[in-house]
Amino acid sequence: MDEFPHHIVFQKKTTTSDGLGGGMESWMDFFDTEAHVQPISGYSRIVAQAQETPITTRVYFPYTEKTMIPSQSRIVYGTKVLTPQSDPIDQGGLHEVLMVECYE
Repeated sequence: MDEFPHHIVFQKKTTTSDGLGGGMESWMDFFDTEAHVQPISGYSRIVAQAQETPITTRVYFPYTEKTMIPSQSRIVYGTKVLTPQSDPIDQGGLHEVLMVECYE
């Protein structure tokens, strides 16, 4: 089985000027990669709810220097939109795999 069988797109919120002093907000792709999108286990979901953290999904993807995720960002996975709740975490400290905790 492939370690990263899924494809995800990181998007950031941008504001485009409307020429009248205002702007329109939209989502712009800034990084796409292969990934492994994994819903958390039932037990982990209960623990997250008890701690009042809305984590539902963990997203693993190959290590890259592009690890800075803007505060107004999201991950698009197929028809799902995931909101990151953590900065990318280097799994094992080996600069091979990053993980981001998200909610749907």
